[in-house]
Amino acid sequence: MIPMPLVKDVMWTKLPIVSGDQSLATAAKVMLDTRSLGVVVTDAYRRPMMVLSYRRLVKVLAQGANIKDQVAKHAVYTPITIRETDNLVEALELMKKNNVRFLPVVNDQGVIVGVLEPRHIAVKIWELLPYGGLKIEGALRKIVVLSGDLTLRIAAKAMDENAVPEVFVKTPSGELRVLREWDFLEAVASGALDEGKVADYARGVLIKVPSGYDAKAAVELMNENNVLRLLITEDGKERIVTMSDLAFEALKLINELTVKTTGFVLAKVQPGREGELTADLTLIPEVKEVFTIAGNYDLLIRVESDSVRAVYKVVTEKIRSDPRIQDTITYIGVEIAEKK
Repeated sequence: MIPMPLVKDVMWTKLPIVSGDQSLATAAKVMLDTRSLGVVVTDAYRRPMMVLSYRRLVKVLAQGANIKDQVAKHAVYTPITIRETDNLVEALELMKKNNVRFLPVVNDQGVIVGVLEPRHIAVKIWELLPYGGLKIEGALRKIVVLSGDLTLRIAAKAMDENAVPEVFVKTPSGELRVLREWDFLEAVASGALDEGKVADYARGVLIKVPSGYDAKAAVELMNENNVLRLLITEDGKERIVTMSDLAFEALKLINELTVKTTGFVLAKVQPGREGELTADLTLIPEVKEVFTIAGNYDLLIRVESDSVRAVYKVVTEKIRSDPRIQDTITYIGVEIAEKK
């Protein structure tokens, strides 16, 4: 039984916290300084109240927002959060379901302890997967190329309209350069949104790989070179693959590799309610066994289904949602041997 890594194993702990009355330019600087693609506004108890993600910042600037506007004017209130004890598959599923790419991570008291992005997950989760399991083709997407003399505001509009986090520009020699997230944030933080030109800020140099490149090798290559994307040229067309895209591609491979999946859930239960909860849990078809255990947790629940995704669906929707359960830790086991 190999435990699925938890959010706390990969979360970013350099917290990008701002106050709601600070400007969008300040938010961009905090993102840049902490290398986070979002900022969080907390209450007096350090619980997340608002989130302004990089994607949200690009959208509001594309729509004409002033960089002097307060964060609170454009942030998302009551943001989606994830617990530090959730696992990485659950995190990716949550991001995918809610179409978000930046999550505040909280402890059992709801206090922020980190932030999470797909790129944080990609390296860790691909460490568990084999070479040759998946090619990058399924995650490739077209690039958006702009004229270098256009402003950063126009670049924001192009990113928003095409739902991409970057744009590209061709140098006079024909070389492609990328306006990365960090380049755009630098322009916003310095007040150059409407005067700065794309060519002046597109500083990212691209690593090229051939088509048919292995997904795990691609993640390792990006991680080793501290880049978030790779360039592929095929049939005269240029495409890219990103670290974040390959994090979500990992979900496909996890489900393909898993013929029979067993989940082992450690559950902490409200005192005195173990018996009634056990009886109710056994009514769930996917729950095969429930054990009372000693230690920090009260019950061990064995869940069986045909995929990792299906197991986590049972855990999140049928087990963890029960108000009698105070905390859970989930382990995934893939059967490799059976005693005859």
